[in-house]
This record gives sequence, structure tokens and C-alpha cells, in this order.
Amino acid sequence: MTFTEHLKTYLNDEEIDSLMKSLNDESKHAVLLNPSKMNDEEFLSIYPHAVKHPIVNHAYIYDKNEYDLGKSVWHTLGCFYLQEPSAMIPAYLLSPNKGEVVLDLCAAPGGKSVQTSFLMENDGLIISNDLSKSRAFSILENVERLGIGNIIITNNDFSLINEKFNNFFDKIILDAPCSGSGMFRKEDKMRDDWSYNKVLKFSEIQKEMILYAYNMLKEGGTMVYSTCSFSFEEDEEVIKYLLDHSDAEMMNIEDNDHYYVFKKLPLGVHLFPSRFPGEGHYIALIKKPGVSHPHKKENKNLNPKYKEIYIDSRLHHFEDYGGVVFSLPMYIKLPNCLNIIRKGVKIFEWNNGNYRYDYHYSHCLNSFPNIARLDEDNLYKYMRGEQIRCACTRGYILLIFKNVPLSFGKSDGKVIKNHFPKGLRR
Repeated sequence: MTFTEHLKTYLNDEEIDSLMKSLNDESKHAVLLNPSKMNDEEFLSIYPHAVKHPIVNHAYIYDKNEYDLGKSVWHTLGCFYLQEPSAMIPAYLLSPNKGEVVLDLCAAPGGKSVQTSFLMENDGLIISNDLSKSRAFSILENVERLGIGNIIITNNDFSLINEKFNNFFDKIILDAPCSGSGMFRKEDKMRDDWSYNKVLKFSEIQKEMILYAYNMLKEGGTMVYSTCSFSFEEDEEVIKYLLDHSDAEMMNIEDNDHYYVFKKLPLGVHLFPSRFPGEGHYIALIKKPGVSHPHKKENKNLNPKYKEIYIDSRLHHFEDYGGVVFSLPMYIKLPNCLNIIRKGVKIFEWNNGNYRYDYHYSHCLNSFPNIARLDEDNLYKYMRGEQIRCACTRGYILLIFKNVPLSFGKSDGKVIKNHFPKGLRR
């Protein structure tokens, strides 16, 4: 069965025709602002031709030929995250709240976890997981650059440990692995690799995943299920399978002209490139009946021996792993079965009486005792790995460009030695 023949099993000819034409158009590019570093007015003053995202707040669609945002200094400073326009909608519809505990089950490269943290105002707790260790490290790169402090990055197969998290999470994001037909115009290999057998294979995987994900959802909790597939078997059929095998309830998604809903089985919504300025996506919201009860929070105080070290007053819960100290805005006891790559903010490393502040911590700060404000020339020098000549207080310095932190440096009073990560230097 060809892709077009497959579409005919559940779409009318007019919808298929407009969809197939849209697959020959260029992909759209979008950006999500980091509200702790850049507001809408500041962004539009730099990129005035960007167009507001039709659904998501603080997000914009832009022409990559005009604005190459990935190479912008504002990207390096963590002022925004580049994300496909349709991929922004699942976390937006999930609407996570401050103080909640959220699982992003298949998270890499981290866009939905990042957006969830923004919506939670860097409060609460997010477990951002990916089965692939290398892909999980791509989440870390984004978390550090954006200065996010409420994410625990893990590398686990939750099908093996989900029973340890029964009725645990307030919210769950399941962006399930799929056949990828929604990405045809973005990646030619997806079109070449597509087959109906591939659709059926992923449908079985998705049915297994959605059941064990739902078991991890707390009573009264909400889960968003999404794929980048057009196929009924990977979308509505998976949701129907969950409804038939659990007490799950569908949640309403407010009507929008950009959404397509199958009339025969109106479970969730589709984003077609013919209707929405983004790639193909399917989204459904699911609720578990009952009343949610808050997690028991615990305190993890900082070891008094570190009293000389500057700690931002917003950080309260600390863990010390042999002199490497991490912090989270909220601490709860987790099962010890997680393979953890990063647990909140890495603040510093302590070794033989000396300490070194971490790059991740620098991007989380709003203030610091010693600050050096860089002009554009010194900004680029520092990003190239050069030292900065500057008369300033001895010791650690937080380097700032236009009120946004770049990195720590260390001064001898005359020269600021470069601590910008070597892998990020230009």
C-alpha cells in the first residue's frame, strides 16, 4: 500500500489533494522565547519581521533566509529555543503548573521539556527522559544553555521500571516514536523509508507505551499524547486502545480552524501542513479520573563547609556528590532506579579546598556579587576563548552582555581568565 492509498482509507479526496500539495512547500521555522532572558518586545526589536505563532504564546515563525537564529549570539546566551511550530503545541495544551511533577517520556532533543519548564516558571520538577543516551545528552546541551534548573535528565527504558512510578506524575508528555510521515517535507529519508508495515509496527509499540505511561499518571493527572504521523493507526487507534483498556477519559481541545478532527472517531486533533504553518502532528489530551494529591516535599540543605560560595536565593534543595553540588527548586524522594545524567542545576565542583562554578549555573543567575558587563567586541573575544583585560575585583566574575549572563570568568584584578566551555567557543 502506498502512502496516498493509505490516506484514502481515512481522508476524503479534497483533504488528500491539499495535504499532498502542501508537502512540496518549504518547511516553516519557529522560535520559543525564554521568558527569564528575553521578552516579546525585545525579540521583535531585533527580529521585526518574525510573525507571531498562531496558537502558542511567546513564540514566532520566521524566515530562516532572513534570520539565521541558530548562529545568533542571542541563541548562545539562551534567550530562545528553536523548535518546529507544530511541536510547540502539545506542551502548550498540557498546560503544566508550578509545583507539579512532570514526566517527558521520549524527550530528546528536549523541546517539550524546555517549553514545560518555561510554562512552570522554572518551578516544580520535570523528568526529561530518553532511551538513547547520546540523545539524552542533547537535552543537557539545551538545558545548560537556557539556564533551566528544574529538569532531571534521565536515560531509562521506562517499560522496565514503570511499576516503581505507579500513580506518580501530575502530568506526562508522551511524544511517541512513530513512522514519521508528518516530517515528509522536512526530511526526505522519512518519505523514502515509509511503509504501511512500519505504521503497523509503531502502532503496536505506541499501544504498549501509552498503557504503561497512563499507569504512571496520578489520579486527577493529565497526559498529552502526540506523534508526527498522519496515520490513523498511530493516532486515534492508539487512543481508542487506551480508552478500551483503562479508565482514561478524553479531554476537550478547544476548536481551532488550524485543527483537523476525524468525524468518524473524534479523538484528538491533527495539524496538517495544508491547514497550519508547521509539519504534520497529532495531539490528544487524556485525563485519569480522581483527585490529585500533592507530593511530599523534602529539604536538602547545603553543607555548611560551602558557606563562602555564592548561592542564588531561589535555590533551596541541594545534593552533594563527592564535592559536585547540584540544586533543584523542589525536592521529592525518587525511586533509585533512574540513570541520571543531570539533576537540576550543576552549581560547582569542589576539589582540594578549591571550587569552580559551572557554566550551567551562570546561565541560571539574575545577579552575582562580581559582574563584568561586556561590550560586543569583548563578548566575541570571550566566546573565541580569549582573556579579557579589565580592572575588576579578584575572584569569580559573572560576565554579562546586555543584562543576559554569558559565563563565569576568574579575575586576578587585571585580566579575566576564560572559563567559557571549549566545546562552545567560536
